[in-house]
Amino acid sequence: MVDEKMTFIELNVQRSIWRKLSRLKSNHRIANAYLFSGPKGSGKEAIALKFAANVNCAVIEGPCGECSSCRRFRSLQHEHLKLIVPMPRDEKSSVSASVTALLDAIKIKAKNPFYKITLLKANTIPISHIRKLQRDLYLKSIETGRKIVLIYDAHLLCTGDASSANAILKILEEPPNNTTFILVTDYKADLLPTILSRCQCLDFPALKRDDIVAYLKSLGVEDYLAHFSANIADGDMRRALALVDFGKNNILELMKRLRALITEKHIENWRSFNQNYSRMAKNNIHEFEFHLFLLQWWLKQAYLQRLGSNNTNGINGISADLQEFNANFPNADYYTINNIIEETIIAPRKNFYMPLILTNFLIGIQQSLNNKIY
Repeated sequence: MVDEKMTFIELNVQRSIWRKLSRLKSNHRIANAYLFSGPKGSGKEAIALKFAANVNCAVIEGPCGECSSCRRFRSLQHEHLKLIVPMPRDEKSSVSASVTALLDAIKIKAKNPFYKITLLKANTIPISHIRKLQRDLYLKSIETGRKIVLIYDAHLLCTGDASSANAILKILEEPPNNTTFILVTDYKADLLPTILSRCQCLDFPALKRDDIVAYLKSLGVEDYLAHFSANIADGDMRRALALVDFGKNNILELMKRLRALITEKHIENWRSFNQNYSRMAKNNIHEFEFHLFLLQWWLKQAYLQRLGSNNTNGINGISADLQEFNANFPNADYYTINNIIEETIIAPRKNFYMPLILTNFLIGIQQSLNNKIY
């Protein structure tokens, strides 16, 4: 595991966006609601926490990290901070376990700003949580500072009958005094247009490679591993951290195994792949997405090499494998393969039946490798 030493308060990424947010405080123009959207791992959640700390910091150009307010924010225990995250749909049977897991996850988030709070089977933001939030906001006034409501994975407000989304909308239409909402999402298009119209929207770009390298090295990651991970991560810090934890040799070995799986012909191995990855999609969706991303990345390098590029993003030891793969599949339709992988990555979040999805995944890729339609 990476030794996390830098909290969100010291974080120095997305500098252009941070300058805009900093000016809001100094100009006394903090709005009632913001939407932070952009690709995964781009620092949206961390910058939201940093902004929350800055709004309540005793120093104009904060967060200072030293005042009483900043110290409480650093541990995510500030009385002005309300954190809303996805929870399991059936809370009655697992409420105690979910609450315990959430408290543990918050402790990790305080130490690692890029940690993703993910509870088992958490696929919605329950209406009960929004109603409780509404009571707390309107009944408890504050004399100093500003309440900050952070809603992570805000697109999950719109699951089911979208009752949670409609409840949030009513609050945004008549916001409580001294309160700012920050909705954070990777999927802006899934939110209700009426919610979008009530928010000031900030679109986060993917992180710069140099910023990822600098952050990893600040955590004590060796230079070669920091560059290796940043080169593959494609602007996603969480992915870069996962690559570091996995290690270069293990990553290259996993890529090799995944490449072998998509060319597998034996039905027993198909069945094993289907069972293992269906289970992974259910129990650890981030690991599922990570594996498919690595396959996607490797196939992208194969496509680039077929076009004549000898650049493997600084990843040594894969050129020969790429050449052999293209020799075996000279007519591979990489465009279609990429689309198949993209559709499979998002399938668990849409509650699709994964055994069928994964069977179609293997069939579709093998057809596309040979550029055949049956």
